[in-house]
Amino acid sequence: MVKGLSFQKGIIFIGRKYAACSYNDNGIERLWIKPVTPKNMLYTGKLVFLSMPLWFHLILGVLVLLITLPFIFNLFGRTPGVSLPWYVLVYFLFGTHFWFPKELRKYHGAEHKVFSYKDKVSVRHLKEIKKANITNRYCSTNVIILFFILAAALTLLFFLYGVEWGVSVERATYGALLMLPFMTYWLHRTKETIVHKWLIALSGYLQKQVTTSEPDDLHVKTAIRAYRKLALKEFPYKIRKTRRKREVKHMAIADITIMPLGSASTSVSEVVTEVHRMLKETKLPVTYELTPMSTIIEGDIKDLYELMKEIQEVPFKLGHKRVATNIRIDDRRDKPSSMKAKMETVNKNLEINKE
Repeated sequence: MVKGLSFQKGIIFIGRKYAACSYNDNGIERLWIKPVTPKNMLYTGKLVFLSMPLWFHLILGVLVLLITLPFIFNLFGRTPGVSLPWYVLVYFLFGTHFWFPKELRKYHGAEHKVFSYKDKVSVRHLKEIKKANITNRYCSTNVIILFFILAAALTLLFFLYGVEWGVSVERATYGALLMLPFMTYWLHRTKETIVHKWLIALSGYLQKQVTTSEPDDLHVKTAIRAYRKLALKEFPYKIRKTRRKREVKHMAIADITIMPLGSASTSVSEVVTEVHRMLKETKLPVTYELTPMSTIIEGDIKDLYELMKEIQEVPFKLGHKRVATNIRIDDRRDKPSSMKAKMETVNKNLEINKE
């Protein structure tokens, strides 16, 4: 399964073996694809982290400082006046999911639209992709919701059992983080129940109202570029239309003579008339010509075989019990051939001989 990661400057799609990224670097569109390795994932994380807005870095810096104050003061044998527990950092990082900057919400929306679009993902389908669903069944919003529900439920449970409030929150955070992978698997991979539906509905609402916004052409094109870059490596069939081999038609000429046997009359005009009525009404792309001795039909060899079967049945439909049919087929494959061309060649040769 392909995973998407939107950030302040662009979008990353991660497959089984590769990660592809398209982002805007001060007005310049960057595009790359790298194997999924620890080194490349660290590079990706650095790119995402540095793209975050100033307020994010300032708040994060203050929180880290307040969390590490006890250790710093202990080195000098002093007690800090203000400090925060480590789990505040967890709630901050998870909570900012619902505090996305404007550009990030648009990239997030573009990512979802690419996932929702069911046809070949291409810039040529930009308008259709922009109309696609902006919510994603497997969005990371699901994980964030699960964490906060688990943390709240466990905190209440510990508190009801008489555990001090601060300790309850800390233990609940530990427990929620440990349970989160299993609960995520349950939500995404197990049979859907009413609880699944409720959680997915809540996630969809938050995606629409909080974590995404309608993307501009720039954001959707960025998502398309990253997705196509990954697709070319891992699943090209999803972005390339399979070209059908052009069917080669083999034009042939058939000469058909049909003779009812054992009839009271020596005339075959009734049968010939019915055959030509059938040829006139057929939808097959053939040309035909009546001669005193036979009927000549020109067309694709497959169509001729189909017509021959129908012609063979005509006398039987008129009441005859026995039919003899003579068929000659001129099927030339070295170069195109037609009744008109054959006649023109003979007439041209006659003109030359006259001279």
